[in-house]
Amino acid sequence: MLYTIRKFRVFMVVAAILIISTYLYIDKPYSNYDINHIKEIDNKKIEEIKDYYFKNINISNDNNKYIKVKKIFIKKNQTLGLILGKLNISTPRLILKKFKSNCLYKLNVKDEIIIKLINKKLVSIKRKNKNIECLYESNNNKITKITKTKNNFKEQLVFFNNISNSFYNSAIKSGLSPNEIMLFADIFGWDIDFSLDIRKGDSFGVVLERIYSNGKKYDKSTIKYAVFKNKNKIIEAFRYNNKYYNKKGTPLEKQFLKAPIDFYRISSHFNRKRLHPIFKSVRPHLGTDYAAPKGTPVYSTGDGIIIHKGRKGGYGKAVIIKHGNIYTTLYGHLSKYHKRIRAGKRIKQKQIIGYVGSTGYATGPHVHYEFRVRGVHKNSLKIKFKKRKKLSKKNINKLKKIHQTNINKYTWLRKNYIK
Repeated sequence: MLYTIRKFRVFMVVAAILIISTYLYIDKPYSNYDINHIKEIDNKKIEEIKDYYFKNINISNDNNKYIKVKKIFIKKNQTLGLILGKLNISTPRLILKKFKSNCLYKLNVKDEIIIKLINKKLVSIKRKNKNIECLYESNNNKITKITKTKNNFKEQLVFFNNISNSFYNSAIKSGLSPNEIMLFADIFGWDIDFSLDIRKGDSFGVVLERIYSNGKKYDKSTIKYAVFKNKNKIIEAFRYNNKYYNKKGTPLEKQFLKAPIDFYRISSHFNRKRLHPIFKSVRPHLGTDYAAPKGTPVYSTGDGIIIHKGRKGGYGKAVIIKHGNIYTTLYGHLSKYHKRIRAGKRIKQKQIIGYVGSTGYATGPHVHYEFRVRGVHKNSLKIKFKKRKKLSKKNINKLKKIHQTNINKYTWLRKNYIK
């Protein structure tokens, strides 16, 4: 019995040793070679992991280091090709192709251009203005156009009044804004001299459209129809293709404006025997003087080429414009010139050439205006100019169709207020 107990104890000790050994040495290297080999493998794995993460961190840092964003606002005569050329980047071929959705082909002055580069390589080009956003991405060689939606609201209004003292004051009382009054004067400036022709009892009416953007005060007005009664003569103006015609399709626009400024008074008429206010002697006054506050814009009365810009004796600062082979006009006593005019430059009718002043021999601020036909001075107030080309029957019908929806308003305005 005692022998059996001893044998059992020995068995239990051996079993315990085996269990402890198994626990301590399972999955462990059992030689110096194995120990060193496994250490080597583990070190390699650690180094590989380190290399991987350090590499990615460096790439990220390098990218951030070499990302460049260039912002430019487009100036006159500046192109995308010139801008990219200065950055030593060739213009992508897609941008150079002219097609409808290529919103990078033609740029406008004051457009914002944002160019993104990574490691001196082009990533994207963005064009921004108040109307659109345009994006070129080099990774997919694609141009995306995003048109900004405007919350525009249009309102059609009718204004009218009788003239009691001045047209300008009567127009302000009717509810027209100063800009709208200028638009009205531009329409009828070919036929009506707002200094000489206006009479007490004359009347006018306007149907216009005001456009409001994003809930703001209106920022644009368009006169659809206007009517003016002057000395029992009624003149109507219908808008068609951004110009104004009477109901027979005859344009209101003439070869020359009646005067070179708006809202003035004539201080001295064309007179071959006028007593000069400075020299107190009889001298011919071969033009018309239009008095106005200093700084009032002076317009070219017709299309032409500037042949003189500079001082000219008693005229002071003057501009002379040649209109074809027959006519020339002179504008004297200017305070200063418009910054964009120069001798040899083509000029459009109603384009600003300078501003009212009193340079040269002048007693006060005014513009001296001369009109010459083949070099001979003529009274500009008495010359009858050629009429512009009349609309074709097809275009007259189109004009009538456009105004058909408002014809009742026009009739009501004429019958009730143009008397």
